[in-house]
Amino acid sequence: MQRGFSFIIASVLFFVTPVFAGGTDLFFHAGVGQRSSLNEIKARFEDMNPGLNVNFSYKGSGYFIADITRSRQGDLFMPGEEFYLLQAKERGFIDDYDPAADIPAYFVTVIITPKGNPANIRKIEDFARPGVRVGLGNPRACAIGIWHEKTFTKAGIWEDVKKNAVMSAKCIPELGNATQHKAVDATIVWATTAVLYLRDAEIIPIEHRYRGVVRLPVAVLNFARHRDEAERLKAFILSDTGREIFHKHAYAIDTDIPVDEQGFTLDDSTDRDMECLVNAARALKDETYPATAETVGHLMEEVQRQKRTLRAGN
Repeated sequence: MQRGFSFIIASVLFFVTPVFAGGTDLFFHAGVGQRSSLNEIKARFEDMNPGLNVNFSYKGSGYFIADITRSRQGDLFMPGEEFYLLQAKERGFIDDYDPAADIPAYFVTVIITPKGNPANIRKIEDFARPGVRVGLGNPRACAIGIWHEKTFTKAGIWEDVKKNAVMSAKCIPELGNATQHKAVDATIVWATTAVLYLRDAEIIPIEHRYRGVVRLPVAVLNFARHRDEAERLKAFILSDTGREIFHKHAYAIDTDIPVDEQGFTLDDSTDRDMECLVNAARALKDETYPATAETVGHLMEEVQRQKRTLRAGN
């Protein structure tokens, strides 16, 4: 049900050799958290450009630099945190990157718990309560792990939260799956991950001072074999159409979200997106709850998709 996550975890830790299908083949390194949106962008882009094929290497963002350093292969790079792209730039893998223009979308952090929220998690400080089983990401492997440390450090509870940690995930789907199967009481994930677990998790928006808004950059690599085609795909990703695709997969796309120096939001710019996400989860659990443009907004298509999947399974 969760878009093939059963095989994602088995594959994201290894370099993925592209399988080419004929024509011109673009090899795209991308964080596994962007999988759903980028797969749709791939389908749309290939329909618009017959003969162009986009092949992805999806994995935890912390693994990319070693892979790219070793292989010197790839046309585009879109990690789950700007930090990793800047590392690639420092190593000479990227020259043409505009931090003001090359951000098509943003991750937003949310709390998820197992269905029913058995540990009664309501706020960031609850992660430090004795006995709460916390799912953390490994910051060396995945971008969400960086944000776990940043968030709990800002709240002054990082040491206590580490004592409650029962896993150190190498990629963000591990955290979603652990929540779904009640192996953890709570974790923080991107909204784009939370939206894949609408029926099996509770979604709790984070208060503004701890709510991370994460820039997602895209760049063409210096050793791209097909630079013109790679630039064309990059332009599509940054277009209004590309941004709309990201939005319906629970990314924020408002370019005017004010954040502090650490990337935590300063106002209610993302509140409507969070409201739609919470309502979407309610719509999957309660058939009597109306899933409309007013309630679930830009997530309508995703809600309908998951409802069809559930009905087919029954």
